[in-house]
Amino acid sequence: MSLLNITNELVVASVREAIEFYKSNFGFILEESYGVPVTWAKIKKENMVLMLEDYSVICKEINNYPKKVASSNLIMFEYSDLLEVKELYSLLKKNKVPFFSDYTETDYGKVEFGVYDLDKNMILISAMI
Repeated sequence: MSLLNITNELVVASVREAIEFYKSNFGFILEESYGVPVTWAKIKKENMVLMLEDYSVICKEINNYPKKVASSNLIMFEYSDLLEVKELYSLLKKNKVPFFSDYTETDYGKVEFGVYDLDKNMILISAMI
């Protein structure tokens, strides 16, 4: 048996709103979706994939699914282009996306900053200096 892939699936309050957040702020595209209204989606940027599932649906699928609270998930978006990260920082500031960590040059040779998505999932943006 061979592991093919690991994909993050985020449980969100509104799949439609989450799709728009990731499209407008990070350039993801919608690859697949299910439901009317949409209750599940697969979004993609280059070869990176995120899946989004509606909280009310996952509660029906998984018995005793935990109550939705502010997330403690941390996802890292690692970039190879420092200029792209600087432009992304400006875009996120312009779009008033809430930050949990401001732009910093680390002692281990990276620039990093962190933002929250609509469901308070933490996204750490990182690039080598």
